[in-house]
Amino acid sequence: MQRMTGGRAVAKALEAEGIDHVFGIVGTHDCPLFDGVFDDPAFKVVTVRHEQGASLMAAGYARASGRIAACFVVPGPGLTNALTGMGMAHSESAPMLVFGGQNALAQLEREGGHFHELANSMSVAASVCGYAARATTVADVPRIVREAMRTIRCGRPRPAYIEMPLDVQLGEADVQVLPPERYARPVAHPDVVAQAVQALASARRPFVYAGGGIATAEATGALVRVAEALGAPVVTSVFAKGAIPERHELALGDGWGRFDLYDELLTQADMVLVVGSRIDVVSDVNVGGRFPQRMVQIDIDPRVVGQRRPVEVGIVADAAQALAAIADGLDTHGGGRACWFDVDGFRARKQAELRKRAGPVMEVIEALRAALPDETIFVDDLTLVGYWMPLLMPIQQPRTLIHPGTYGTLGYSLPAAIGAKLARPDVPVVSINGDGGFLFTVQELATAANLGLDLVVLVFNDNAFGAIRQYQDRMFGGRRIGDDLKNPDFVKLGESFGARSVRVEAGEVGAAVRRANEAGGLWLVEVPFAPTGSVQMVPWMP
Repeated sequence: MQRMTGGRAVAKALEAEGIDHVFGIVGTHDCPLFDGVFDDPAFKVVTVRHEQGASLMAAGYARASGRIAACFVVPGPGLTNALTGMGMAHSESAPMLVFGGQNALAQLEREGGHFHELANSMSVAASVCGYAARATTVADVPRIVREAMRTIRCGRPRPAYIEMPLDVQLGEADVQVLPPERYARPVAHPDVVAQAVQALASARRPFVYAGGGIATAEATGALVRVAEALGAPVVTSVFAKGAIPERHELALGDGWGRFDLYDELLTQADMVLVVGSRIDVVSDVNVGGRFPQRMVQIDIDPRVVGQRRPVEVGIVADAAQALAAIADGLDTHGGGRACWFDVDGFRARKQAELRKRAGPVMEVIEALRAALPDETIFVDDLTLVGYWMPLLMPIQQPRTLIHPGTYGTLGYSLPAAIGAKLARPDVPVVSINGDGGFLFTVQELATAANLGLDLVVLVFNDNAFGAIRQYQDRMFGGRRIGDDLKNPDFVKLGESFGARSVRVEAGEVGAAVRRANEAGGLWLVEVPFAPTGSVQMVPWMP
């Protein structure tokens, strides 16, 4: 055992778990936590400019790498500010550990008007977490951190919240630091695997719907094996872009939106294998309602299996293990069938239809793709270009398109991209923003500049909440309210933060991004971009 403070116990527990990045803002109620990592070479402490930025950076860090980062926040406003990023991570199954400072134990639940007091803080945090606990002694800290990590690593990854009262942070005790643990994810029972193999082998026209759980489980290889054994085309959710390289002969890309692009697949298919997806409304507005009646579903979360419709075979297990077992079984059934579906013809028809619908947005996205290597990480926001990225951007590697998904947080892109760059400093990272959402979190440019990051930040400026304008025009007869924006000069704004800043036309985006990536450093590229006409701007909105 070692004698240490509660703040230091948190640091030692994080170190034992391999967590080396801490995002947050130092305050009176979390200062002992930060003091616990003081001058410790095991940690990189990132001081952000808003607690929402801390949690969004941790989410981006996780989605780009699969690794976990920690956040330190004060109670009350620090926690409520961080809830947005925690909610995003909860929705998109991204892990993070959030440590919330708190008033002393004797002051809790009394509503005594204490500084940073928030009634029912544990319940507030638990609403966007998979695990929430309060440390009541210094000696308890390693156990609570381990429990949080087991919840994250052995099930569906989501945020975990650990509340640290001030007297626990400052107190001292003899602490037993736990050794590293090898976390085991659930495995598929052989009998259920055999049922799944039999069902899939009996299908004449199966397809695969892959979700973000493929990236979490690092299951790309196993996914491809199963698809090739079945001759099954693969459609991905927005969270699974790159789960199968989109150059692969069976890859159909991201699927649904609100367009009926996949009718020819759905009307012919007689079986679907759904892996690692809850079939979210952004990826498929019909939430699986048009899938074939026969379904095999694999997910680590038992609540997801059969959630949308009854399944023929349901498997609660790690996706990589279950898919590998199914692939082995299919091999004994003479796997390696030719694909039953006209993949090449479908791709050509889909591309032509999307070009007609997306118009100039497609040209911008094609230029971005051509300008940067396959390993580039693109981080979207809820903006006109960002909405189209999953449908239009070919992605060849997992975790290289990070889209905000169903929680729908404006201002997601910049802090999430900072987190992604910290997780993957070896690859280019591009943040894609609209003018409206960008100003939600623009202050994190100061964080990126302070860190000396190589990061390209695109701001597509139409002086409006452009997606909402399109929505109001379509759904409310053009009765626009609250969508006009008066913006700053984004070039001057970027320069004031220390970013090299330029303004280019849409046709110059590819060249500008290529130059910025080659030059290195922090760049802000403003693009005046307000395409008009009949172009459908938001592919999944009603």
